[in-house]
Amino acid sequence: MKPSAAIASIRSLCSLGLPGEQLVPALLEALHRHIPSSRNLFDWTDPDGNLIRYYFDGPIDAQVARHYFEEFHNKREAEAMTGFRQSVMGRAVVRSAAELDNPAFFRSALYNEIWKPQGLHSRIEAIVRNSRDEPLGSLVLYREIHEQPFNAKEETLLGNLVPYIARGLEAEATLPHDFVVRGDRKAVLSISGEGELLHVSEDAHKMLLLSQGGITPETAGRAPRGSDYPTLALLAAQIRRNVGASRRQVSLTMDNAWGRFLFEAEPLAPAASGVEPQIHVTIQHHEPRAIAWRRALDSLNLSVAQREVCTLLRAGYSQAEIAAALSVAPSTVADHVKKIYTRVDVHSVRELCERLERASG
Repeated sequence: MKPSAAIASIRSLCSLGLPGEQLVPALLEALHRHIPSSRNLFDWTDPDGNLIRYYFDGPIDAQVARHYFEEFHNKREAEAMTGFRQSVMGRAVVRSAAELDNPAFFRSALYNEIWKPQGLHSRIEAIVRNSRDEPLGSLVLYREIHEQPFNAKEETLLGNLVPYIARGLEAEATLPHDFVVRGDRKAVLSISGEGELLHVSEDAHKMLLLSQGGITPETAGRAPRGSDYPTLALLAAQIRRNVGASRRQVSLTMDNAWGRFLFEAEPLAPAASGVEPQIHVTIQHHEPRAIAWRRALDSLNLSVAQREVCTLLRAGYSQAEIAAALSVAPSTVADHVKKIYTRVDVHSVRELCERLERASG
């Protein structure tokens, strides 16, 4: 994808007026398409550069997280690289991958005890600041050992994206009310009849934390316990109340700044004597429809201008209104619409919207 298309895509995403907690996961996912990476991370900070909470691709490794925050964060980290707070409070917009591409870093305890166990080898980092030049956070893109280091063009592109990301994080946001299921954001766990956590899938710890308000240095470094999540005790209590009922499955929906979380619980009977009964719980994360629709639109083979026209068509604008909104000739809009229909293989605005809704749902 050309840099101009990448900028347009991220700019559009950051203009949706979403809370930062819902924007950041979508942003990290979108960045993979524009600057290929194995794992992305965003750290929110206060104006003094102190880490508040964070979000990253992939599951939580509580042991590695605890070790990092106890031993390295703003401490031994400085043995191998610029410390977190110093980096956030510095003047750089993008910290180059070349800073850490040296034998000393790869011999460091930070690399071998924190980076390497997670498959991380190189990174570029962008410091995002608000209009008052105060830090909003740190955006980090990582690559693995077998991947090529980030190059100068990718670093430049990341720097060009930072102003739009800052505006998206700083803008006044409203909580969406229209959500769609993300099939790839699902966790499974089992609890006892009293809500004690027994077994977890790879993503369960992260999903539980997000459903309860977010990931912090303290919560990420602590192994998950049922007592930390009142939702699990509530599900267990509902299961107990349903003993003898024809349908014992229960569900619970939670909405917060991170999106919608659907909990579904079902009792499991012992398969053999001496085995304690358990409760099977699934957690399904839903995302705002606006993000899903934007991702579906980005997946089509359309130009930047054609995507803008699609967005306005979906919003109910006529072609004449689109021409006025984009300050172009009506014939230009008509040409865009014709090309959109041909590329997407539809014949009307209704079919176009249906196609995008199917792709986003």
